[in-house]
Amino acid sequence: MIDFGARPRLAPKARLRFDRLSGRSLLLYPERGMALNDTAAEILRLCTGEATVAQIVDDLVAKYGSEKREALAAEVRAFLQELADRNLLRGLEP
Repeated sequence: MIDFGARPRLAPKARLRFDRLSGRSLLLYPERGMALNDTAAEILRLCTGEATVAQIVDDLVAKYGSEKREALAAEVRAFLQELADRNLLRGLEP
């Protein structure tokens, strides 16, 4: 599981792009792509290698409410783990 002290960033082969036609954010990587919901895109915008996973969760909690902290933390970690499993993230060591 992704550590809260990790400072994730996108792998060099991955790019976050906004598609004007669909109005959605996309994660593009070689020969593939992934349409993202607004929350997933927001998480990836925060994955700069500077913020820790805990700080990313804190930013989302500030926006969506402290009563959702536990659910947000679980969702962030699960989403980042999915990307890590696809080799699309770096900086996962705390």
